[in-house]
Amino acid sequence: MFIDYLAVMLINVGAGLALLAHYLYVKPAPEARRSWASGFFAVGLLGLVTSVPMVLTWPLPGGYNVAYGEPALLISILFLAAAVTLTFQWEPLIPAIYGFFGAIYSIVIGIRMEALHLSSHPLVAFVGFLLAGLGGMLVLPALQWHDNRTLTIVTSVVLGLAAILWLYTGYTAGWGHVLDFAKYVPK
Repeated sequence: MFIDYLAVMLINVGAGLALLAHYLYVKPAPEARRSWASGFFAVGLLGLVTSVPMVLTWPLPGGYNVAYGEPALLISILFLAAAVTLTFQWEPLIPAIYGFFGAIYSIVIGIRMEALHLSSHPLVAFVGFLLAGLGGMLVLPALQWHDNRTLTIVTSVVLGLAAILWLYTGYTAGWGHVLDFAKYVPK
């Protein structure tokens, strides 16, 4: 029996995407950004604690470790960088540049999962990875041209839709895992 903590990872990613969407939508003034750091730090820390073991030990069957562990590791580092950036009131564009490349990876993974029909719902996984990647790619221009309210709102909506999808998937997975592990007894 393998240990499956993917549900909490998906919920963490969904919460992080929702937080990022809200941050962009609110567009806090530079002096108010510091208060957002704790939320970004929480997402980054939980993501790091769960994704590093997945990448190193492969607790899930086959390619699921790559498909979920590696993007989760990238987004975790991104959220930790964002937390540091907000804490010290540095330029938020710098982590967004890093995140742009992680966002492309999310799209690549989504396409590959759909092509290989991985997961019980490969189309849902594809759309989740695609929306997260597209939203992540839009963060860079949304921060660069922060006065373009339309771009910021579109980015927030895309990230919000990705968050809803990952949260739904994570909560559904958690619901199913309780049943799957109901009779499991550690040896």
